[in-house]
Amino acid sequence: MLVLAESADCAELEAEDAQALAAGHPALIECEAAADLISTFAQERPGDEGAQEWAFEAVERVAQCAWAVVEGDEEAAAEYARAAKGGRAAMTLGRLDETGPMTPERLASLDAETLELLQWYAGPWPVRWLWPPEKDAFGRTIRPYVINLFHGPGGWSVGIRDVLGADVDMVGVDLDPGAVATATAAGFRVICASVTDLDPENPALQHVTGIILSPPCQAFSPAGLRKGLYAAAIKLVVSVIRAAGAAAGFCATVDADGVDAGFAPRSGDSWQEVRADLEALEDPRAGLMAEVVIWPLAMLGRGGSVEWVAVEQSSALPSEIENALFAEFDQAGWRTVEAVTLDAVDYGAASHRKRRFMTAYRTATPFVDVRPSAPFPGTTFAECVGWASGRTVNTRGQRGIDPRTGRPKGGNTFSADKPSPWLTATSYGWKDAETGERIGQVNIARLIGFPGDYPWQHIGRGEGIRNKAQQAADAVCPMVAAAVIGRVLSEWWEAGTRAFVEELYRHTVSEVVSPLPLVSRRTSQGTLYYTKQVA
Repeated sequence: MLVLAESADCAELEAEDAQALAAGHPALIECEAAADLISTFAQERPGDEGAQEWAFEAVERVAQCAWAVVEGDEEAAAEYARAAKGGRAAMTLGRLDETGPMTPERLASLDAETLELLQWYAGPWPVRWLWPPEKDAFGRTIRPYVINLFHGPGGWSVGIRDVLGADVDMVGVDLDPGAVATATAAGFRVICASVTDLDPENPALQHVTGIILSPPCQAFSPAGLRKGLYAAAIKLVVSVIRAAGAAAGFCATVDADGVDAGFAPRSGDSWQEVRADLEALEDPRAGLMAEVVIWPLAMLGRGGSVEWVAVEQSSALPSEIENALFAEFDQAGWRTVEAVTLDAVDYGAASHRKRRFMTAYRTATPFVDVRPSAPFPGTTFAECVGWASGRTVNTRGQRGIDPRTGRPKGGNTFSADKPSPWLTATSYGWKDAETGERIGQVNIARLIGFPGDYPWQHIGRGEGIRNKAQQAADAVCPMVAAAVIGRVLSEWWEAGTRAFVEELYRHTVSEVVSPLPLVSRRTSQGTLYYTKQVA
């Protein structure tokens, strides 16, 4: 290793020596290419202090990378190279912006090298998201960008696309390859990854205006072990939620007189450092509730455009966690935060599904009501699956008799002449208590609100019967999703939702009693549905 000298001339010579020793290393080549490009940019703008500082940092990075290579620190060298490549991509993006707005046609005409660089820069998000969405003649966004975290098989997405009929440019993220395969087969774009492994400050997210999150609920709901309800777990999750605001630069301060002094500088903690304490949780899924503030605040901290957030969670979510989320949005200056518990049955579903929905709005508060103006027509379990009335559903097989009551233990049956309880992964085993007739995946999906031909997929061995049932059980009811996002986007959702429910269920009843011809109807959003002609 070279001996450091104190004079500036010798220091420069040392840097040159290090570069000579590291010459040809891929990381150094990347750093040098970026420095050349950014330095040229700065020379063209002699009065631009920002450009001069950017160029200085790029040149410094070359020396730092060279020393890392000479010292054998490959991890540091690779990090310098990534930063340099990011600078080169940002430079390229700026150059393209100088020559006019980016259109789909112009994007498609980029040379392969430039396109590859920008795809790396945006990845795993669409490269088109590096530019703002198009606007119409009145300045309104044509297809706003939305990210759907913990996407699952597509409950939110079906609700937005097929029930509400809203036109959004949406990309989902989910860790379950089976759920990703299902959503992809249904026509949605979903990234197979862990939400916590992605960077919420990715440059491709700067023009995203909406975020949807459905963190796993098993840590709080009766369907799981409910370890997220432990006092220690709640305290830990709340502390991380509070740390998120400080990390994003939204920690409010006051001066000595108690007067608002604005936000404190960002704490300097990385998002992985913010999340680190959550590793102590017995059920790590409880900690995913912190993502509700990490993502929008991180995106805004980088100068993003997030306007709204919609969250679905178990109705048993602890109030302490919900209140902590409310407080962070309020501290960051969001205009409205609200929460409501909704049951899918109230939106026409043939099964109960109570979920807690929280929405936050940074600017305007929407005016569309999330609750229906009049009750939806009810659909029983029997009507949904095409059974005659008077039958009983067995949910747990043969169970012992409770000697105190003379009844089966565990309440393993219910009447098919009413909506079903909410479904779980074991719903594939539900059957007629007398005949043993099972309902199958098609009807599991329809009970929740999915079309009967929804393309459920399984990755792995066997048919994946339980896996597909679990996907459906985890999903948001599409009709409820339409109502929630209808309010978020200030779009009238009720007419389209009623038409969707009519097509989903009423034809089952009609075919059992008296089949009627289909007629087309168009909702206020312009979405075409086919429903039964009412006699």
